[in-house]
Amino acid sequence: MIQIHESVFIRQPVERVFEYVTDLSNNPAWQSGILATAITSEGAVGVGSTYSCVNRFMGIRIESAGKILEYEPNRLCTYLFTSGSVSGESRFVFESQDEGTLLTTSGRLKLKHLKLAGFLVNRKARHQARHDLQKLKTIMENGAHPPIS
Repeated sequence: MIQIHESVFIRQPVERVFEYVTDLSNNPAWQSGILATAITSEGAVGVGSTYSCVNRFMGIRIESAGKILEYEPNRLCTYLFTSGSVSGESRFVFESQDEGTLLTTSGRLKLKHLKLAGFLVNRKARHQARHDLQKLKTIMENGAHPPIS
């Protein structure tokens, strides 16, 4: 089981950070290994909306699908993986603070194809989460758009 809990302070209003992070089309710009993400349900994004995701982690292509379990604008969004190579959930909590937003991500994930490499996978995932949050901070604060990994 991969367990992640990382935070970053971003000097942007919580509304802007929430809007950017929860727009899945932005994920490839700031999340390492994300090849494609998309909302697959009709209507406004919220609790019950479905999504698909394709990424590469430790050289393995991982496809998954899921639904949004929690969605409170400018406060939190939780993604539940319901099928594919990943199970578990990933949560983003947004806290408005003086001059910016504290974004905390946490997750409990199982990767079907990497069960035996437990410690190494967990360490790599935590490192990647820290790196991705720093990349997000750079994009949000400086308008920099680093090349997609």
